[in-house]
Amino acid sequence: MELGDDRSLYLRDTWREGSTICGVQPMNPSSSGIWPSTKLQDPKANIEFWNYMFPHVEIIFLIVTVLWQFFHFFLKRLGMIRFTSHMLTGILLSKSFLKENTPARNFLSTEDYKDTLFGSVGACSYMMFWFLMGVKMDLSLVRNSGKKAITIGLSSVLISITVCSLIFFFILRDVGTTKGEPVVNFYEIIFIYSIQCLSSFPVIGNLLFELRLQNSELGRLAMSSAVISDFSTSILSAVLVFLKELREEKARLGSIFIGDVVVGNRPMKRAGTVVIFVCFAIYVFRPLMFVIINRTPSGRPVKKFYIYIILILVFGSAILANWCKQSIFIGPFILGLAVPHGPPLGSAIVQKFESAVFGTFLPFFVVTSAEEFDTSMLQSWTNFKSIFIIVFVSFVVKFALTTLPALLYRMPANDCLALSLIMSFKGIFEFGAYAFGFQRGSIRPVTFTILSLYILLNSAIIPPILRRIYDPSRMYAGYEKRNMLHMKPSSELRILSCIYRTDDIYPMINLLEATYPSRENPVATYVLHLMELIGRATPVFISHRLQTRKSDDTSYNSESVIASFDQFHKDFFGSVFVSTYTAISVPKTMHGDICMLALNNTTSLIILPFHQTWSADGSAIVSDSIMIRKLNKSVLELSPCSVGIFIYRSNNGRRTIRETAANFSSYQVCMLFLGGKDDREALTLAKRMARNSRIKITVVCLISSEQRAKQVTDWDRMLDLELLRDVKSNVVDGASIIFSEQVVDDAAQTSTLLKSIANEYDLFIVGREKGRKSVFTEGLEEWSEFEELGVVGDLLASQDFKCQASVLVIQQQQQMI
Repeated sequence: MELGDDRSLYLRDTWREGSTICGVQPMNPSSSGIWPSTKLQDPKANIEFWNYMFPHVEIIFLIVTVLWQFFHFFLKRLGMIRFTSHMLTGILLSKSFLKENTPARNFLSTEDYKDTLFGSVGACSYMMFWFLMGVKMDLSLVRNSGKKAITIGLSSVLISITVCSLIFFFILRDVGTTKGEPVVNFYEIIFIYSIQCLSSFPVIGNLLFELRLQNSELGRLAMSSAVISDFSTSILSAVLVFLKELREEKARLGSIFIGDVVVGNRPMKRAGTVVIFVCFAIYVFRPLMFVIINRTPSGRPVKKFYIYIILILVFGSAILANWCKQSIFIGPFILGLAVPHGPPLGSAIVQKFESAVFGTFLPFFVVTSAEEFDTSMLQSWTNFKSIFIIVFVSFVVKFALTTLPALLYRMPANDCLALSLIMSFKGIFEFGAYAFGFQRGSIRPVTFTILSLYILLNSAIIPPILRRIYDPSRMYAGYEKRNMLHMKPSSELRILSCIYRTDDIYPMINLLEATYPSRENPVATYVLHLMELIGRATPVFISHRLQTRKSDDTSYNSESVIASFDQFHKDFFGSVFVSTYTAISVPKTMHGDICMLALNNTTSLIILPFHQTWSADGSAIVSDSIMIRKLNKSVLELSPCSVGIFIYRSNNGRRTIRETAANFSSYQVCMLFLGGKDDREALTLAKRMARNSRIKITVVCLISSEQRAKQVTDWDRMLDLELLRDVKSNVVDGASIIFSEQVVDDAAQTSTLLKSIANEYDLFIVGREKGRKSVFTEGLEEWSEFEELGVVGDLLASQDFKCQASVLVIQQQQQMI
């Protein structure tokens, strides 16, 4: 090899022999250090370390990471998400700011080996992004998608594309022309509005994750709609690609099923491979993931070996998708969907790769894709106007066709606006699609620049608006009534039972047994053992139904909880479903674990133990936790369903319903009815308990002299009387209830009545009725010690009252949209 001016020769391991430089192929990717010893006397041989491949790429990674973190440090205070900072970094390092033939441009340009290297790293980054979003996605969103999500998903995408096609085919046929001459290619118009009408689940999901709305009812509806639209457009796209391949191959019908399947790289063979791969993901890969989960003991991390095997399969699926003429991210996305989301496996994968992918590799992909962004091309008003009209019309059509079905389903106007903005958000998928279209020649450089500007503005404007119009306190609010009063007569009662201490286990089981689980009226119990995060960096959420347990694994101290509720399940086999969880987190976020689990499992009631515990004889307070009290108050405020706070007293050793049966006695329950929605909810639970032959229910209804004398005109009072009608006549199905009506005209008489019956019962059930003005409790609010119990509940729980009975305070679902 003769010595010349090509300095790349010195990037290899070289030595001089006379006037000849001898080198090793391929070139050395790593430098010899920042201050290497000079191998050659020729000054050209003194190559700087940053000209070698690996140091070069590492420096670019560093520049990109520092820049986007710098932008995000300021932009996140304005409510913007990370993708906006990625886009700004890409534009800053593009041709618009770094002109051709400048040292900075040459350092960042994709020439020589950089073209292949940057393209490969960018493709892997994009592929891993889709895989991680697939892992984060809950497939139950597809299975449980109601008519609302399906309608919105199909309307916002398929109908939007159809309407846009009609508009640009017939109404705005001249949008891309000037004086009859085409300015914008017709296929370019189709490409632009087709991408604009899409709603990509990874983009929508990432937006909701960053805004922390993924667990809200609005976020779940948006993700369900995005999933439906993604699946429908993916199937449509795959069919169109297949038909295009058939046309290009000019295959006859006979050769499709014989020659194409057996020999050659033909469309049917590729289509068959896609079907086989999907079946593999569903029937082989996903069951193997559950095998991995079952082999992972509760609370233990997943072995790294399993994660590396999954990663190898992900890269293999991308290669297979490319061979099948599909986008490389389709294969990884399907495998990501097949991985069970959440702990232990899904969380382990996300925790291991999310920081690197979202913090380093994805910004690198955006920067390399935005390299051809060039504002110097924006000199033609005709070009800008034509593309602006296409984008604007597409946005308006999609926004309207998302809002309309949401309004038809009677969603609040604010939520309709928020949902339409979420579905109209543009991110990494749309930018990647336009960059890919530019590389393939489907769109021109000026079109790519304008569309990139639009995506930047879209991603910068929509998140702050969403933060402004959507109230985070309604995160767990539901569009449906999730309480016991509005349940169907024979439907399953779903209860989330929270356990704070081991002392809460048997009282909770006793209370659940009182709800009378039977085959005709089953009870689904979701047991959540809550523990404070101490000595760990990250919170833990464990589903004991999925993970195996080791008898010697006591690191989470949940064995007694699991064993006790397993026995409860066996005692009521066929009538009770039990699923046990452990959540270890900081006290400030524990209410999120409770509300999220209740929302995911559509429970009708959450039962929380009171923050105080009593001695065995019920005369003294043993423990008093301020942390548990704050947690209970947060759940009462944000819960997606009804909530009960259970104050347990052992009642002189008579601990369970079974023990009362053994003593040939009844478990005495009193329901105090003062009126209002919380009392109606409490009465509904009491009526269910009355079906249990071992429980004797007494309903004590307080009525004032004024209420007895005058005619009922108040709607709330009418609802009370309607619910009390069958109780008064003692015609509740399969139940026997004693009804007692007591005339009370002031709070003093209420207090006297409660004292007289305080020790006649084993359990009191009362409604919370916070803030409700009533003649029965007027003036007592000022003396209440625990506002979370309401006035009556606080009286019964007071130590001065000397009540020996347990108390269950019910609050009906408040968070309702």
